[in-house]
Amino acid sequence: MIMSYSLYSKPFKPPADLVKDLQAKGLRIKDVNKAERILADINYYRFKIYLVPLQNSGSKIFKPNAVFEDAIQLYRFDDELRDLLFSAIGRIEIKLRSKLDQVACSHTQNPFWYLDKGLFGTGFYNVESTLSRLASDFQRSKDDYSVHFKSHYFNDQHDGFKQLPPFWVASELMTFGQTKTLFEKLDKTAFKLPANGNELDNLARMFGAKNLKTLNNWLALIRDVRNRCAHHSRTWNANYREPHQIWSMLNNNYLPAHKNRIYLCIAMMHHIDNNLGMSLDLKHKLQTLFSKYPIALPHAKAAGFPQDWDKDSFWD
Repeated sequence: MIMSYSLYSKPFKPPADLVKDLQAKGLRIKDVNKAERILADINYYRFKIYLVPLQNSGSKIFKPNAVFEDAIQLYRFDDELRDLLFSAIGRIEIKLRSKLDQVACSHTQNPFWYLDKGLFGTGFYNVESTLSRLASDFQRSKDDYSVHFKSHYFNDQHDGFKQLPPFWVASELMTFGQTKTLFEKLDKTAFKLPANGNELDNLARMFGAKNLKTLNNWLALIRDVRNRCAHHSRTWNANYREPHQIWSMLNNNYLPAHKNRIYLCIAMMHHIDNNLGMSLDLKHKLQTLFSKYPIALPHAKAAGFPQDWDKDSFWD
């Protein structure tokens, strides 16, 4: 396919001109001065995606009765949804690190298990790059626990990472992506149980997943959502990978409109919460959020929410 390029020549437009353009396309603005202040504070390129639901399909012309303030409400709804999700993911992340360490330490009797090449098989090549970044972060860390270990100890588990501490210390500096890498690269054959079964599958079942493969699918989705939240990106109607296992848990009368939207991810997090007993209370928090920003309700389908989603017994 031959690509055709042209010189980018769109000029900068100040907020006042942007407001006039929106009005020319049929958008009603109740308070022009306030709209100009908002567009001075929020990059228009970032904000305009929240105007799309107010436009006619396939057109930049706005629907009758569309108002600028509705887009602001959608923007605020998405902002608070990200805060809600980021907080819940943080709670889940702590559980992931803690449960993984408990299972791996118990199975190997080695607090430095994450430095053991034998537990990762051919996947240790990927783990080494993660350990290199972790080692660099640990060396720079000024936290008390880091300074204490560096001042008193070393390990004899891996010649390239003698400065790294036990996992329960190192994990405090790990990113979600690094934790996900460890889960993903662990070799299940190293965690077989004498009487059938597998420690890593048992670990996955603590979170409500049927096995490690399913849990790793969930972690990839959580990582994607977490990154969007951390970078303040549009979250409410973005596309995501489908979490395995969750669709079949929902009542047939309340199946989501889209499998690749945030609803199924939130349902997955609720399922994890049910298994771990963290009391995330996602159902009530979402109900409160929709009540605070009622403009989001007519557009909830775009986020995957089925009508009357909260009546599904899945959420009880």
